[in-house]
Amino acid sequence: MPVGATKAETSTGPGASPPQALAGRLRLSMIRLSRQLRRYDPSELTIAQLSLLASVVRAGPIGVGHLAEIEGLPSPAVTRLADKLEDAGLVTRRANPADRRGVHLVATVQGEQVFARRREAGNAWLAGHLSALSEDDRVALERAVGVLESLTAQPLEDRQQTKEVPA
Repeated sequence: MPVGATKAETSTGPGASPPQALAGRLRLSMIRLSRQLRRYDPSELTIAQLSLLASVVRAGPIGVGHLAEIEGLPSPAVTRLADKLEDAGLVTRRANPADRRGVHLVATVQGEQVFARRREAGNAWLAGHLSALSEDDRVALERAVGVLESLTAQPLEDRQQTKEVPA
């Protein structure tokens, strides 16, 4: 049982936990995991800045509007984050060839290096912990990661609108 967890919090009885209870456990676990990753993977960047940099590295060149959609943030917030990353020399703005009024964000070589260093350090620490799990637990975790990826890929409002309503 995890340190600080109660038996009720770690119960895996038959059937799924109610969404509110599951949300509480998931949120707390993610907070604790995030805190541990930050300890072993320090950075001069905030989580929001690192997430934005990761999106630019993976998807760039990319417009602020599209980046805002990916990050689930308003465009002005993305612009402020991009300003900070640009000031740090991690991204640069380039004219959008399809729209002279728009710009694309592109990761600089330094930005790609910072992202790669963060990714490698964090992944190494986490992989070490995952290797201690049983194969069954790793398979279950891999399935859960797929579910989490789908949860974060589409805004909640969109998922609720596309959910079929029983007749």
